[in-house]
Amino acid sequence: MPQQLALEWSNREIRVAVGSGRGSRITVEHAFAVPWGEDEASGEPRQQLIGKRIAEELAARGVKCPEALVGVGRSNIELRQIQLPPAPEEELPDMVRFQAAREFNELDDRWLLDFVPIDESPAGARTVLATAIAPATIQQIEAVCQHAGVKPRRLLLRPCEAAALLARDKSAAEQVRLMIVLFADEADLTALVDGKAVFLRTMRFAGERPPLANLAAELRLTIAAVQNQLGGRQVQSIVLAGRDDAQAELARQMEAELGMPVELFDPFAAVELAPAVQEAPPANPERFAPLLGMLLTELAPAAHAIDFLHPRRRREAPNRRKWWVAAATAAALLGVAWLVYSRLESYWLANEVDEMTTRSKELEPALAKAKKVSASAAEIGKWADAEVIWLDQLRGLSEVLPSAKDAVLSELTCDVKGGGQVIVKGRAHNDKAVTEMQERIRAGGGRMTPPVGSEDRSNRLFPWSFETRLLLKTRPKP
Repeated sequence: MPQQLALEWSNREIRVAVGSGRGSRITVEHAFAVPWGEDEASGEPRQQLIGKRIAEELAARGVKCPEALVGVGRSNIELRQIQLPPAPEEELPDMVRFQAAREFNELDDRWLLDFVPIDESPAGARTVLATAIAPATIQQIEAVCQHAGVKPRRLLLRPCEAAALLARDKSAAEQVRLMIVLFADEADLTALVDGKAVFLRTMRFAGERPPLANLAAELRLTIAAVQNQLGGRQVQSIVLAGRDDAQAELARQMEAELGMPVELFDPFAAVELAPAVQEAPPANPERFAPLLGMLLTELAPAAHAIDFLHPRRRREAPNRRKWWVAAATAAALLGVAWLVYSRLESYWLANEVDEMTTRSKELEPALAKAKKVSASAAEIGKWADAEVIWLDQLRGLSEVLPSAKDAVLSELTCDVKGGGQVIVKGRAHNDKAVTEMQERIRAGGGRMTPPVGSEDRSNRLFPWSFETRLLLKTRPKP
C-alpha cells in the first residue's frame, strides 16, 4: 500500500509521521517534530511559513505524498454534547444537524459538522458528541497544506485519534479511563468508555511540563465533569502517554496526588519502526499518539471517529432512475455488440464463400480431367465385362463337333454379340452327325439355331452341307 502522511501543528512545533502497510502490520517510516515559533515569522503569513517548513522537511527525507491526514486540536473546534430522542442510526445525521443549529452560536452552512454517538441503543434516548469547525480555521488549514504541496485527504480530531490508538488495547475496554497526552504547550484530557472518546478537554500551560498542582487540579475538574456527564459513572484509571523516566515519575506523582492508578502508554508499541526511526527516535514520543492513531485507523482500514471532510450523513436511498439508465445503457451496449458481431460474422462468412468459390474454380480443370478419365475407365470396364475368351470357346466347340470322319468345317466366324457366338459352315457325312452335335451342345448348356442344310450327291464322302449359329456356355474367367 502507498505511504500515508499524517501531520499536525501548533504554535510551537510541527509534528509529522509517515507510515505504510496494511491491517495489523503497520510500519512507521518517519516520525519527527520541527520546532516552530511566532518569532520565526519574517513578514510572511503564518500559514505560508508552516507549509514551506513542512515541504522542506518532507523533501529532505524523500517523502512524496500527494494527500495528508491532518489533525486539529480541541481548541480549534466547537464541541457540544447533544441529547436526542430515540431514533434509528440512519436518522441521526439529520437530527444532529437540526439540533446543532440551536446548540452552536455561529453555526451556518459554511461550517463543517460531524458527530460521534456516545450510546448505541436506538431504543432509548440518544446522546451524541457533536463537533464543528469554523470556515476561517478551514481556510488556514487549506493554506498550510497548499504551501506544503499536499491536499487534505481527511480532517481529523486529534483527541479522538489518540483514543483510537489506546482503544486497540482491549484489556480494560469496559472501564472508564482518562487519557492524558502532553504536548509542547497544552495537554489533551480525553475520557474513554468502551474504547470510545466521550469527553474531550484541553488545558494550556507555560513551559515544557505543567506543574503537578495545576495538572492535578485540571484532572479533578475533568473527573468530576466526566462523572456528571456519564450519569454517575466514575473514572477508574488514568493513562499517561509516554515511556521515558520523566513520564514514569510524573505518573507516580499523579497516582500519589489523586489516589488513583496511573499507567504509562507507549504509542509506538503498537507499530513497527523503520530503521530510520529506530536510529533517530523522536524526543517526545507521547506527542505522536494522535498521528499514529490516524495512520493505524487509515491503514487498518477502519472508520475515523470524527472526519470533518467526510462527516456522517443519511444513507441515500437507491436511485431507481440511475438503475434504469444503467439497464438501458447495458441493453444498448448489448445491441451494439450484437450488431457489430453480426456484421463481423457476415463479413467472415462472405470471405469464406469467396475463398471456397475461388478454390472451386481452381479445381474445375482437374474435375473435367477426372470425369474424362472416369468415362474412359467405364468404357474399359464395359469392354472387360464383355470380353470373350475365344480359346475357351474354340476348345468347347472342338468338344461338341463331330469327328473328322463325320464332318468337316469350311468356314468359322466368331462374333462378340450375345456373349460370344460362332457361325459354323461345313459339310457332314449325313444329317445325323449334325443332329448329334446339336444334342451335345444343349447337354453342355449352350444353344444352337436350327441348321440350314442341303444335300449334294456329287460329294460322296460329305454330301450334306449345313450352316448354324452356336452360343456355347461361357466359363468363368480365371
